[in-house]
Amino acid sequence: MDSGTQHRPDRVRAFRSATKSVIALAVSTLIAPVLAIGVAVADEATPVPSTKPERLVVRTWGGPWRDTYREGAAASFTAKTGIPVEFDVTDFNEIQVKIGQAVGAGARPPVDVVLTIEAMAFAAQVQGVSTTLDPHLIESLDQLSSVARPEGATNYVNISTYSQPIIYDPEQVDLPASISWQEIFDEKYEGKLFVTNTFSSLLYPVAKMLGLDFRTDDMTPVFAKISELKGNIGAAGDEEEFIAGMEAGEISIGVTLAATAIELGGLKWIVPEEGALVSSEAFYVPAGLPDDVSYWAQIFIGETLTAENQGRIASGIGEAPVNLQAAVPDFMQGDPAFPITEADIAKYGIVVPVEIEARNRDRWQAAYTAAIQR
Repeated sequence: MDSGTQHRPDRVRAFRSATKSVIALAVSTLIAPVLAIGVAVADEATPVPSTKPERLVVRTWGGPWRDTYREGAAASFTAKTGIPVEFDVTDFNEIQVKIGQAVGAGARPPVDVVLTIEAMAFAAQVQGVSTTLDPHLIESLDQLSSVARPEGATNYVNISTYSQPIIYDPEQVDLPASISWQEIFDEKYEGKLFVTNTFSSLLYPVAKMLGLDFRTDDMTPVFAKISELKGNIGAAGDEEEFIAGMEAGEISIGVTLAATAIELGGLKWIVPEEGALVSSEAFYVPAGLPDDVSYWAQIFIGETLTAENQGRIASGIGEAPVNLQAAVPDFMQGDPAFPITEADIAKYGIVVPVEIEARNRDRWQAAYTAAIQR
C-alpha cells in the first residue's frame, strides 16, 4: 500500500536514530534462558508502600519524546500520585552501562525508569539489572496488543512500535500501488538507493521475499541477494544520512522510518507485499531501587500505557500505540507503515523475536556490512 505525507504529526523529529538497534553492548553474549511467557504473573498485587519518593527520574530521548511524556504520562501520573517526574536524556547505551555498574556495586541506579529499545530492555533482563514487573500494577494490561508483551518479557513492556518501509521521492520515482522488495534491486535505481548501516531493515524482508525463515534457515543466500544491491546503493547510514541525501538529490529511494519521511516532508512510503520490519521501544525499571521507588516506577509505566497517553505518544512521536483502544492520529489511519491491530501486524509487519536477533547479531551484522560495501 502506497502512502503520502499529507497528514503530518505536529512534532515528529527523528532524534532517535533509525539504527537504534546498533547496540554498544554485545547483546548476543547476554543470552540466558527466559522461561516465562509475557509479563510475569504474581498471585497478588504488590502492596502499596507507606512512603512515596520525592520524585521519579525517567530516562528518555530528547525533543518530542521528552515533551510528549512530560505533557502526557508524567502530567497525569503526578496529578494522580503527587510525585513529580524529571527526565534524563543520557544516551541509551551509556545509561545501560551505568545501571549495570550501579547494580554490580550494590549502589542505587542513576534513574528510576528507562525508556529504550526492546533489545536493550531484553539485555537488561537477562543481565539481571532490571526488576520483574507486576502485571497488577498495569491497569490497561488487557487492552494491549501482543507486541506489548512478547514471549519471555518478564521485566519490560513495549510501549510503541515503528516500522521501516521503502521511502521514496515521488518527483523522481513512480511506484505502483503494490510492490515486492525486489523493486529496489532494479537497475533503474543505480546510485540512488539508501540503505541503513544495520542488517535488520533488509535481512528479514529479503529473507521473506526469498521464502526463507530467519528462525531456522541459513541466511547466506539472503546476504548474497543483498550484495546485488551494491550498484544501486548511493548512501548508507542512519536518518541523518538519509535526510542529507534526499535534500541534496543524491538519493531518491531508500529504507528508513516512516516518521523520518514525515519529518522531511514531500516524500511517500510503501510497505511491500512481504511486509516491513516492526521494532519497539520499551520501558523497564532498574534493579537495586528502594521498594517504594520501584513500586511507583511501575505505576508510571502503567500510566504510559493508558489509552489516553498512548494516543498522545502516537501523535507526538509518530509511533504506533500498543494500546488497542488508543485514539489513532489521522496520519496513521489505515496506513500499513503503522500497523496497530493484531491483523494489521500479521499482514504488514515483520516482528522478530528479540532473542533471535540478539543471538545472531554479530555474525549477521558482519555479513551485512560485507554485502553492502561498495
